[in-house]
Amino acid sequence: MSGVICLGEALIDFIPLDEHHLIYQKSPGGAPANVAVGISKLGGKAFFLGKLGQDVLGKFLLDTLEAQGVDVSYVSWEEHVRTGIVFVTLDPGGERSFSFYIDPSADRYLGIKDLQSEWFENNHILHFGSISLISEPSRSATVHAIQLAKQNGMLISYDPNLRLSLWKTPEEAKTTILSTIGQADILKISEEELVFLTGEQSIENGLSSLAQYDIPLIFITMGGEGCVFQFKGQTRRIPAISVSVVDTTGAGDAFVSGILYNINASRKTITTLTVDEVGEFTKFAAVSGGLAASTKGAMTALPTLPEVRKRLENEA
Repeated sequence: MSGVICLGEALIDFIPLDEHHLIYQKSPGGAPANVAVGISKLGGKAFFLGKLGQDVLGKFLLDTLEAQGVDVSYVSWEEHVRTGIVFVTLDPGGERSFSFYIDPSADRYLGIKDLQSEWFENNHILHFGSISLISEPSRSATVHAIQLAKQNGMLISYDPNLRLSLWKTPEEAKTTILSTIGQADILKISEEELVFLTGEQSIENGLSSLAQYDIPLIFITMGGEGCVFQFKGQTRRIPAISVSVVDTTGAGDAFVSGILYNINASRKTITTLTVDEVGEFTKFAAVSGGLAASTKGAMTALPTLPEVRKRLENEA
């Protein structure tokens, strides 16, 4: 069964368990790894393609991915650099900020030599973010993976997942992300990322600015305000579901996994998908993201298919 390849970082998130941030719990994370788990928990086929440190945290991540049904046969190991960790700080509204301890970290050492061309011959979607584009050799590996995916007719999904503190300068982040954005068939960015990348304050003007890149399907997420998607000349807004927000760490990844799960299951191309189908997929993804925000953690918060379907029925 062909599936979704999620390329990039798998990290350990340390999540605060008390309001004073004195006690932390280790939680598996990393946006591409989260998306792979999200797809798998929904019943889809997902592969994680990345490099883990040959340490206790790397082993924990591998075991977690396997336990969640993710295919880890594309994982490679780095002997000399440790698995990255991130300390997550939550404000009273559940919004998060990050302190990264990942320079260097094992995921940055994914190289072209770690990729096998046959992986891209029988799968449907390649998903990646911008963190693997920050430095070499993972930058070249990511670009090479995109080329292999394009050559084999795969759909390319891109969620930049901007973390400015990881880049040398904001200008470098913007230039790098924009240099790869035109490769995407599916782009998911937040409202804040849209402003950063385009300089436009409104979604309408931001989407107009992105038109030069000819991206077929664009999603703009707006947290509690829902999301907007643009596809085949139409722009539609999908409301968020009402939830008690606990932790937004995995919400965006849950949204992406909801979209990619449905597109992969449809077996359709961007050309054959209809606007109404994408609308239904987006409602599904909005529920997935909302449910994830109502639970602590990233991977641990990602919902199952019955959970999403039950909430969709309640929303109808």
